[in-house]
Amino acid sequence: MVNDVGIHCSEKYVYYINRKKNPEEFRRVEETMGVMNAIFSEMSEDFLIEDHKMMKVVRKRINQARDEIENIDEPNSEVKKGKGLTQGAFICNFFVVPINRLRVYDLQKQKTTEVGLNVKVYTRINKKEYKCIQLDLLNETLANSKWIDPNYLDYDFFLYRENIYPYLLRAIRLATRLLDDDDAKVIFNDEIGWVDNFYGRDNSGYLRYIKDSRGYKWMESEDMSIEIDPMKFNAVIFLNAVQGLIHKSEFLEMDNSSKLQEDFIGWENENIWAIKYSLIKPHVTNELKRTGRNFKIDNKLYAFLFKQGILSIEGDVEGVFRPDAKIGSANKRALVLDKMRFHEFIEENQHIIE
Repeated sequence: MVNDVGIHCSEKYVYYINRKKNPEEFRRVEETMGVMNAIFSEMSEDFLIEDHKMMKVVRKRINQARDEIENIDEPNSEVKKGKGLTQGAFICNFFVVPINRLRVYDLQKQKTTEVGLNVKVYTRINKKEYKCIQLDLLNETLANSKWIDPNYLDYDFFLYRENIYPYLLRAIRLATRLLDDDDAKVIFNDEIGWVDNFYGRDNSGYLRYIKDSRGYKWMESEDMSIEIDPMKFNAVIFLNAVQGLIHKSEFLEMDNSSKLQEDFIGWENENIWAIKYSLIKPHVTNELKRTGRNFKIDNKLYAFLFKQGILSIEGDVEGVFRPDAKIGSANKRALVLDKMRFHEFIEENQHIIE
């Protein structure tokens, strides 16, 4: 088990983004701000991110905060006014976007516990440039405003008033609603540290994980991790789940123009299965949850299956394409799988998940 999770949270990554040089980064930041604003507004919460990129409190919270501040005349606690009305009070000169949930896997209990957040903290340096710090924060660190100091951030980042820190903390917690269930970094061993995706222990006793975009399996008794191809690993799991659907279902003949009825999931001939696309993803997603697997079923996976000769697509695999293809003369669309390559791929690679 981990001796000291804190040692894995001591490093931070600092970089600068320029509006002209990093338009994609700015686009993501703006999209994130929009989503966060929608979340807070929908939930009738008290936090918004304004267009000048700072966390602010709406009027009722500002009035409460002002009552708590004894000397409101000090420059750093100044309340901006416009047309005689209170417009907002700054909590800090930065805003925080959660990126991943931080979890620890207990090898003995085989249980995962959430221990903190991986966040990006942005502050404005000038009109064209922002400074971003990405770091890991344990829950106990996040709950203490002492993390907002040069030891964790830089002198460019500061609270205007420490006694309104709870409002910032609440906003950060609310922003975790932006994270998907699989937005996680897991640590399960002192030597391995944080990993990008953790699958847990399989039937053979191996712990499986992805780190730095590469897949590995590791046994506690072994000194070296065995590297595997993560996309191939996910593809085998995906195809196994699809195979389970095929085995318990029926198919119409390829030239049969009848509509699919209960228990019929598509069409087939001696070479291919053509499975109704809307049935595949829900089935595989439920199977992943049942078995404790966790990865996204997306075009990267479909492109990989196409390159293996298993899946037919419509479009350019290096550009825009559809994973479902038109079949027959009745304008039917389905996920088209080559039977021979389907079975060959599973047989050749089944060992990597056993």
